[in-house]
Amino acid sequence: MTEYDFEDTDRFSKRIVGGKTIDTSTWRTPDVGALNGDASVKYHDRKEAILLYLSGESDESIKQKTGIGSKQAYRLIRERCLEIHPDGSPYGWRALVHYTRMKPYRRQKKIVVDQFGLGAAGAMKTLLEKHPELRDSFEKKILSNSNSKKLVEIKKSKTRITGWFLEELRKLGYEARQEWPFNTNSKAYFTVSRYIDDLLIKNPKALAMNVGGPELVNKLKTGDGTNRPVLKFMQRVEMDAHKLDGRFCISIPLLDGDYKEKIIHRLWVIVILEVVSRAVIGYYFSTRKEVSADDALRAIKCGLNRWSPRDISFSNVAYSEKAGLLSSLGKDFVGLCWEETSVDGALAETCKTVKETLKNAVGSTLISPDSSFSQRRSKDDRPFIEAFFKNLAGKGFQRLSNTTGAKPKDKKGRDPDDVALTSRFQYEYAEELLDVLIANYNMSCHSGIGGRKPLEYATFLMKNSGLTPRYADPDLVQSFFSLRKRCRVRGGAKTGRAPFIEFGYARYTNEILQNRQDLVGTEIWVINHKENDARMVLASTISGTPLGVLRAAPPWNISPHSLSVRKAIYQASAKGKFNLAPGGDGIECFLNYVENTARGKLPVHPAYIEARRILVESAEQLVGTSMLEAAKARARELNVGSSSEPIDSKNAGVAETKPNVPKSAGNNQKPDKLPARRMASTR
Repeated sequence: MTEYDFEDTDRFSKRIVGGKTIDTSTWRTPDVGALNGDASVKYHDRKEAILLYLSGESDESIKQKTGIGSKQAYRLIRERCLEIHPDGSPYGWRALVHYTRMKPYRRQKKIVVDQFGLGAAGAMKTLLEKHPELRDSFEKKILSNSNSKKLVEIKKSKTRITGWFLEELRKLGYEARQEWPFNTNSKAYFTVSRYIDDLLIKNPKALAMNVGGPELVNKLKTGDGTNRPVLKFMQRVEMDAHKLDGRFCISIPLLDGDYKEKIIHRLWVIVILEVVSRAVIGYYFSTRKEVSADDALRAIKCGLNRWSPRDISFSNVAYSEKAGLLSSLGKDFVGLCWEETSVDGALAETCKTVKETLKNAVGSTLISPDSSFSQRRSKDDRPFIEAFFKNLAGKGFQRLSNTTGAKPKDKKGRDPDDVALTSRFQYEYAEELLDVLIANYNMSCHSGIGGRKPLEYATFLMKNSGLTPRYADPDLVQSFFSLRKRCRVRGGAKTGRAPFIEFGYARYTNEILQNRQDLVGTEIWVINHKENDARMVLASTISGTPLGVLRAAPPWNISPHSLSVRKAIYQASAKGKFNLAPGGDGIECFLNYVENTARGKLPVHPAYIEARRILVESAEQLVGTSMLEAAKARARELNVGSSSEPIDSKNAGVAETKPNVPKSAGNNQKPDKLPARRMASTR
């Protein structure tokens, strides 16, 4: 430090400039290292002269040491350093950099354009200063924001704005007098373009609206993320739904023994991801056309239950070593709860009914755009789950020829529907592939966490973060889909019918309720306690006295089904699409209806896919593991034949198992087609 660097010892100057003392400690400095040659010498000479002047040095002393007199030093302070910078603070030491322009150019002479088009510098600024009303209208036209509720122009080209500007000048007589800009070849197009660019740069909101619309404007409301809360392990998860970029089919059995492949609607997956470890906690593969609250609950339930690998049909080694969801790490991770669940604006509407379940069973609060800082409803509020979906699409379904791609041009001439039908890529294969992709992701190196693997990092955080784990009550988890409703007991001796209740488009009763004539006309509690089996419900009086298990009357008493499937079937029947036989099986009637119309062009009903899934799960539970494995082994022997490859007992029937599809004149299978599986034939 030189003897003149007095800021640390004497904060205020000894001389008065502009009626006040000067505090140079608040002045901002330029990047001195960027100054070279004469620019650096002039900057340091000017700075030293100002410091000497403010410290009270004489004019001779200042001029001798810096070559600058006290009057020039005073002017540097008054006319440059104390001027206000566009950022709102004084220029300070930044004003001493050579060639720094303090004020914009202002034309003094009359505009005269020569034969070469020169001589019009500053003409635009002069013209707008002469007509302030025109300047206000011009800038308002450039900066006006579009309103989604009004029909307005959103794409404002510079050509149209220039045309409007010239038309306004014609009204003022500039063209008649052949004054600028009508005496130039370009008619001020380039000048107006530069003015528009400069004005938009000074107004970032208008620039963002012009470039990217309201979504980009909303992104300006956030910072760079440095002030976001520092999270700990299992403090927050992100949950979102993603529509898979692929087309899949379903094989429907026909009366002649053949099978008909039909394209189904695009399917959804709901994923829950822990933001610190980046590990996927749970997910659900939805067969609905739109995501529902039940789908969100199933994803949460998946995250709280123990994960187990599936029997994969397309490979023996599909899963990576130690791959799986978070619960696959051991009992300490099964039912592990989190504190906050972040969702976007779309899923928040679906999750309103899930909010209480999250609070009671998981102890988690729902963070949505209407209750947190994420007001802009942007993907950037859930960066981790959005990055996961991008990774899932790019490294998964978009690699296959049946993909729809992220954009229409990604198809590159392919027809994903034809690929799905020809290859018989059924949605069950997509379900298996999705499970493998998510499980393997959890054991893949992640650049966002320093190249660690999400499951390994989660194990480390669990041991070393000082987390006091909370676990969900298994009984509460299993009761996620239990529906409790007060139903009135009908029938009785006066009507000549045994007491019964109506619940979910079906009638229920049992021996206990039939003997309780005193309950006729009163309400009792009815609880649908099994997610995929609405054939039976629990009942109790309002005071809590159990009434046992009530069973559904025909046609809902034979095949297992959910309340949502029953509702869809009942509504389809009410519209006259098919008739429910009084003593038959409602589920079988619906399956027959879909399968008998399979050759038509009608799309597959979503309830058909859900009903098939429930029937398959119920069959696997009834058959048992040993009988199921034996059946798979027999099917493998029939398909493999006399192959000399050794049989792996653990994977028997997984990769090689192919059901013996009935052959017909119209069923010409090619060897490269995927095997038909999980046929829901009811005959």
